[in-house]
Amino acid sequence: MRLLDSRRLTGPNLQTRLPAALAEVAFEPGEDPERAVATWAAEVRRLSAAIGLEAKDPRARHFPGGAALTLTAPIDVLLVATDVAELAVEVASGREARPELPALSGLPALPGLPALPGLPALPGLPELGARLAAERNPRLLELQSAARARGLPFLWDDQAISIGAGLRSQTFSRDQLPSAAELDWTALGTIPIALITGTNGKTTSARLLARIVRCAGLVPGLASTEAVAVDEVVLSSGDYTGPHAARLVLRNRLVQVAVLETARGGILRRGLAVEEADAALITNVGDDHLGEYGIATVAELARTKALVGQVSRTVVLNADDPELGRLSFDSKPIIRFSLNREASPAAGWFAREGALWHGERALLRIDEIPIAFGGAARYNVANALGAAALAHALGLPDAAIAAGLRSFTAHDNPGRANLYQLRDGVRVLVDFGHNPHGVRAATPLWASLRANGRLVVIAGHPGDRSDDNSRELAVAIAEARPARVLLRDLDGYLRGRAPGETPGILRDELLRRGVQDVSIASSETGALRLALDSAARGDLIVVLAHLESESVGALLRERG
Repeated sequence: MRLLDSRRLTGPNLQTRLPAALAEVAFEPGEDPERAVATWAAEVRRLSAAIGLEAKDPRARHFPGGAALTLTAPIDVLLVATDVAELAVEVASGREARPELPALSGLPALPGLPALPGLPALPGLPELGARLAAERNPRLLELQSAARARGLPFLWDDQAISIGAGLRSQTFSRDQLPSAAELDWTALGTIPIALITGTNGKTTSARLLARIVRCAGLVPGLASTEAVAVDEVVLSSGDYTGPHAARLVLRNRLVQVAVLETARGGILRRGLAVEEADAALITNVGDDHLGEYGIATVAELARTKALVGQVSRTVVLNADDPELGRLSFDSKPIIRFSLNREASPAAGWFAREGALWHGERALLRIDEIPIAFGGAARYNVANALGAAALAHALGLPDAAIAAGLRSFTAHDNPGRANLYQLRDGVRVLVDFGHNPHGVRAATPLWASLRANGRLVVIAGHPGDRSDDNSRELAVAIAEARPARVLLRDLDGYLRGRAPGETPGILRDELLRRGVQDVSIASSETGALRLALDSAARGDLIVVLAHLESESVGALLRERG
């Protein structure tokens, strides 16, 4: 058994609803995984008892070739618990000697565990015991317990803790915590909290919900792939889809409704920021990011994303996605939406006769939704349904839902299906689509936008995807029958690949699938310039995995 990584899970995660210490390990050839994990768990208990750490529930999530090993512990000493998990791996694997009993030099003897002369001390154990004593923070645990007893959100990190949420929250520095008796608990409370996840459509759905909240006369706090924003004013740009982003929103005292895009990476790296939410939306699940953090199948990916539903009072699901139909959420209320009511009769929100329906009531016409492109962007019709159902689950009125969907344009959704008409009759569609699932969902829109000209596709793919996943992306692009494809590396997303390696995989598969004009460009903007230089009236240029927003925008303005 070999240690790959260790970290803290600061909230609900795949193995426990509590904060935990995690050690990710790989098993050696011929090693018995069950026996190795049992040995590790025994060492965790023994080491924890030796230093007085209140560690509980050591368990494993197995995956091909390895496992994620977790143990729970109080949040004030979770760093020490992580070190204990690591040390237990070293002892269980035989890389550290295992004495019969630990000799804790410099620490008082523990009841029932006298130090025996002549036995070696476990390396690092006395230091861990000293750190444990130094890191204990009774006031932190007192506040956590008092908040839980009152049903209030309790958020923590290494710098601060907060109690309550949004406009009914208070935040305190970790080194200046009040006692529970000093707080005015009547001033603290919570706000509606929505979690949004899925393979595709997360950001668009989150932005739609934030607009609906605003149309309801409330202040939304939004964490998304693009930014943290309050009342649609960007506070910080970047990929904000993990627990840190959620805390930024939930600690902002202007926020009245929290809209938290929640990506799979954040769930697996750190867990969720909140122990409870009011409602969760899962848009869909596709073959993306497989092989990371031990998630090897689409079904396992679906179960990962389902964590947002496990902590929420109501779950909103895409009834058209078969993987989501296999998920279980105990007895929680489930709201389903569908583009095909006949195939999904249980869906309470659906598209029919050119309109969005809620039960027996038509909410608005699809051609009133700008990002639906008159219904050609079917995936955005689905995103509108999911956001509408989620808004309804939060108690927002139908009038605000309809107003939000009507007022949300491409300008409000930068980087997602943004269409530009150039003065020479060429159209450019800029989109974030970067996986096979998303490309196949978008190709009907491409067909509707292309006049009598050619389809030119500019694409890239992150280097951390498997070769098979890259080839499947090429297959999805080839199915749209492009006249030309320009490929490029994604700056900042090589993820261990050599420059040109991923574009090379895409090119080989595209050529094999019959696309004759395939070339590799130096950048997204460079590829777009090449495409524009040879484009004619009626052509549609689709820019996928869009990242270079400023330079692409400047080039499009230059071309009119």
